[in-house]
Formats: sequence, C-alpha cells, structure tokens
Amino acid sequence: MKIKFSALEYTREDSFQKAEYEFDGNEESGWKIYRNNEIFLSLNKGYKLLKSVACGVCSTDLDRRFLPFPLPQITGHEVLAEDSEGKRYVVEINDTYQARGVEEDNFCKLGIPTHSPSRMVLGIDRLPGGFGKYILAPKNAIVSIGKVPEKVAILTEPFAAALQAIIASPPQDGQRVAVLGPRRLGSLLIAALYLFRKQQNLNFEIIAIARRAEPLKLTKQLGSDREINLQNISIEKLTKEFDIVYDTTANPQGFEIALKLAKKEVHLKSTNGLEVCGIKNMTALVVDELSILPYSKENLEFHWQNDTWKNETVYISPLLRNVLEISNKLSFSPEFSEFPEFWNRDPFKNKLPRFDIAIAQNIQEIDTIIRPFQNSEESLVRPRGAILVYGNINENPLLNFIQSGGILKSSRCGNFHLALKL
Repeated sequence: MKIKFSALEYTREDSFQKAEYEFDGNEESGWKIYRNNEIFLSLNKGYKLLKSVACGVCSTDLDRRFLPFPLPQITGHEVLAEDSEGKRYVVEINDTYQARGVEEDNFCKLGIPTHSPSRMVLGIDRLPGGFGKYILAPKNAIVSIGKVPEKVAILTEPFAAALQAIIASPPQDGQRVAVLGPRRLGSLLIAALYLFRKQQNLNFEIIAIARRAEPLKLTKQLGSDREINLQNISIEKLTKEFDIVYDTTANPQGFEIALKLAKKEVHLKSTNGLEVCGIKNMTALVVDELSILPYSKENLEFHWQNDTWKNETVYISPLLRNVLEISNKLSFSPEFSEFPEFWNRDPFKNKLPRFDIAIAQNIQEIDTIIRPFQNSEESLVRPRGAILVYGNINENPLLNFIQSGGILKSSRCGNFHLALKL
C-alpha cells in the first residue's frame, strides 16, 4: 500500500515548512516512510494506517523546539483518527514493543513499556504526528472512542495524563489539594480530581489557583470547590496551605510558587525544557516520572502506591561514599567512565540497566543522575524510581523544600482505557 500526502513540519526555528511524505508497506511486513523522496524511517510490522480526523494542540507542541528530539517533524499527538471503514479511534502516543504487539523488552515485562529507551513517540519523537493527513499507529495503541463524543475524545491524551498525576500522587480523605496554573492540562486535572473523588468515595477539597479570573470560571464548572485568584491575595498568605500542589504552569517561577504553597508534596506535571531551580534536566525528570525525596531509611523503599517494585540497588554519590552505609541493599558508587560496561555486571546483567534509588548531595549531582551521559536519554535511576537528597540546606528553593521533608513527584502519559471510562 502506498499513500502520498503533503504536510507542514515544525522546525527548530519555531516555524513550519512544507514537505512531501509517502508511506509504503502494510501492517504485516512493515513500512517505509519517505520524506521528500528520501527514506526517513523504516518501521517493522505492527503499525496500522489511519487517517487523521482532528488533532489537539498542547503545551508540548508549543514548546516542541526545547525538547531533545529531532526536528523537523510532523507534530501533533492528541489525535482522533479513522480507519478505512470509518471507525474512529484515539491513539496512545508511545510506540513500544508492547504497542506494536511484538516480542517485548525488559521495560515491557516489568510493566513500564512507555519508558523503553527504544520507543518513539507519535508527533513528538520521530514518528509523524496527527497534523499530517495520515499516521502510522502501533496496532495495540489504537483505542476505539465508543460512544464518547468526538470533540471530547480528542482530549483523551491530556485527560489520561491528568489522571496519571492522581495515580502517582493520590489525595487522601481530609486533604486540601491545589492545582496551580489551571489552563488546558490544569483544567483537565481539576476534572480528573473531581471524578476520582466521586469514584473512590473520598472527601478532599479541590482548589484552583491562577493569576487571572478567566481560567477559574472554567475550573469551577469542571469541579473545583474553591478558586483563588493570586491577584487578590499574596502568596505569603498561602504558604504551606495545601497538602498536595499539582503544578501545571510549565513555568520555573510557577514551580517555585508551588514549593511555597505545599505542606508536603509538589507534583510536577508540565515543563517546557527550561532550567528549573538549577536543574537543567527537569523535563527529563518528568519524562522518566522520577521523584526527589529527603534521604531516610523509609524513603529507600519508595515506590508508587500501586507498584510492586522491590528496591534492591542504590547508587551513592562518590562524595558520600565514605559517609553513608546502607544495609539490606546493594550499593554502588561507580565512576562514569565505567559505563556502559557497568550494566553488564551482576546484578544488572540481563536485567533493567538502572538503579532503583540514587542518593545525591547537591543540585549538580541530581542533574547528573537524571541525564549522566551526553547524547543519551537514559537516567541512572529506573523510571518511577527516586533520587534521595543527603546534605545541608542551602539557598536553593527545591533543596530547601526537600530537606524540610517535602516530596517532589512527577508523571507524564496515562491509561487511555481508564480515561475513556471516566
């Protein structure tokens, strides 16, 4: 099968250019993608050809040039598409072994397929996205919209991402939780919190916080119990007012405000590739769904609420090698020159090549742990693992928050089936 079409590609210069595309192949034997008559991608079996019907625009699209993925590209990942029979679907964006229905790697087998380093991402990393006339979608990533209205179905991807924040940082009875910066994703997070509270029969307060009145009108309709306009109240009067603050501002200044407002936990949901509190790799932290916590014996066992990980391996900063002694764990302090051969040793050989937990002493070490190797998108810590901070309080707002007992969590993509069900 051959399909030819013209599309606008997004470029590193924050502009668009026209390109000619051709998809040649089929679901069983694989596909060749040609761009301007030259081979662009070769795909193995497991991809279904769909026609784009509509595609949403999110902050990731607007800030795409800041992300560490190749450009130019046909962007767009909030896709509503149809097959040759006119049946309509939404498409999960991660192109993994599991999504293609082929032999799985260790990330798939351990229940984190969307973190496989071999994945591509629809409309974000290489795989042409929904702003083109056609897409090639991994067959197991295609989800029928059922009776969900089409304009609502387009929001499945960001709504699923909003739900993922609640799965990672679930509110408890009696808590006050705040969504900071409720624009596109933040408004959906308000709706997700409202539905989660109703479904789980919980009793917590949902507060929307913004700098303008207009977004707060929408959040009230979507389920917030209280709205706070920061034009009418100083941030100092809200210091440590909320048990969980979900930061959806995609703004370094917004993140620092979230640290002030939270009693115990900040959940970082949106980033734009910029440096935040001295961490250059904060977007990568969110991509890997990592957490940052204060060092303690209890936090050595950190895992997401419904995960069953058993933390066995710990990376200790060389600066702390002679300071910390950890029992009941396999601890290592390798030099970076020992990688990647280090992963071929026990207990990592033929297993997930990551530590469960890492312990750092300062911001620079946290940054290095998140992305230690140049031109590599791999962390020293496994996805959904944690970096523990051991050291003295300094003037860094994030370290001050962590070392006073605070927790930073993050999340990204979510479950489309769960989102459509809600």
